[in-house]
Amino acid sequence: MKHSLSLLAVAALTVTTSVTAQETYWIANRASMDIMEVSPWGSIRDRIDMGTSLRSAHVAPDGKIWVVRFIQGTFDIVDPVTRSITPVVAPGNPFSIAFDAQGTAWMTAGTVVANYDATGTLIQTYTLNAAAPLGIAIDTAGNKWIAHRTNPASVSRIDALGAVTNYQLVGAPSTFLPVRVVADFRGLLQPSHIWVVGDGPSHLFELDENGNTLNMYLPPGTGLSQLVVAPNGNLWTGNSGGTLLEIDASNGNVLSTYTQTPSSVLGLAFDLSGKLWATQRLTFSGVGPPCEVRRIDPATGAIEVPGVLSYGSFDGIGTQSSLSTPYEYALVVAPFADDDGDGEVNYAEVLQATNARDPLSNSSFHAQTTGITQVGNTPTIDVTTPPSTFWLMAFGFGLVASGSGYTNPAITGEFTLDPALILPVNLSGVGNTSIPFPIPNAPAFAGLEFFMQGVHIGATSTGFTNVTGLLVW
Repeated sequence: MKHSLSLLAVAALTVTTSVTAQETYWIANRASMDIMEVSPWGSIRDRIDMGTSLRSAHVAPDGKIWVVRFIQGTFDIVDPVTRSITPVVAPGNPFSIAFDAQGTAWMTAGTVVANYDATGTLIQTYTLNAAAPLGIAIDTAGNKWIAHRTNPASVSRIDALGAVTNYQLVGAPSTFLPVRVVADFRGLLQPSHIWVVGDGPSHLFELDENGNTLNMYLPPGTGLSQLVVAPNGNLWTGNSGGTLLEIDASNGNVLSTYTQTPSSVLGLAFDLSGKLWATQRLTFSGVGPPCEVRRIDPATGAIEVPGVLSYGSFDGIGTQSSLSTPYEYALVVAPFADDDGDGEVNYAEVLQATNARDPLSNSSFHAQTTGITQVGNTPTIDVTTPPSTFWLMAFGFGLVASGSGYTNPAITGEFTLDPALILPVNLSGVGNTSIPFPIPNAPAFAGLEFFMQGVHIGATSTGFTNVTGLLVW
């Protein structure tokens, strides 16, 4: 096994370049009126000016970005490849969007839920029996669940036949206002449980697929309006006071309590490698530091990389929504689909922490960087592959656009490291490997970003590896 790796050698060859990562996510910035593209290792890859205040961004199954404007009757569909922006008039002020297994969008807007096809053409609207529909989620059976920020506290369900039913949350006080609803994954062909949090007192509700309130838990804190379900089934929730909680879904016990400073937790998301991201609004408007979307170590609460929302001379300000990833879609909504066409279904890739949207990342080979990438720390480069597979990875400071890289009929995929920026260092091994990567405690290394890709040779196939990277801060 060869581990010829040195950050000092890498840094000595630093080149500044603009690159495009293969696996990225998107986030909307309310006050700076833009959306930004975020890599899995926390670098900002792109920025698109939207020219209006924004609430949130939602990545569709086809890769388009549906952008919700802040308290406006129009939303936008953005093509990140062509950078085209298509405005669409909604039947009310849009709030949140979820995508079903057929690729159509379901949007809470005003007093209704609107269903659109992938082009933004309205299919149908559904009138609800309660006011203030905000959060929306789709469960494993295709039911749409909507949280109503009103009293009495309730959620609505739109079933596969389009029937709308409203369910009150049993035991909710008059001051509890539902905001966020999520559907979990409980195993193949098992119905989801529905989870609800909101503004006001700290309450966490669990419902079955028929809208029956199963449990009401009382986590510490107030206003737990953020909620996601981890790949292991645990719940993560946060509030405006900066509290981040991990909760056991089987009994409501708090497993971990962390504090994010100096700001509130205004968004939570898991990415396709099972990494936890928390949105931190450091500056609401005016002058101040850019907001952040932090990758959090769930075992310690430490910030692995801050994801500073800054691109060129532009800072992301007023950010108040979650990083948009296809995690919930791949695991809950379309678990049996194969979004990347690599022969492995979505749910299997999510549970094994490979990328359900990258055909070069699967059970044959997956690479990622893990841990705190700040100067003076030691993150790791993690490789997951069958025991007999040999692999070799090169390092570089740039990528070429997809379709412009090196291909070979004998090797699956495409090699996209920029050949002019490849470094004279490499990493190789056989089978699973986790390699420490010490970063010197020197501020000069902050801002250094590099990429890794190579080839793997197994018993039955040979392919290029997925692209991964590391950003020093």
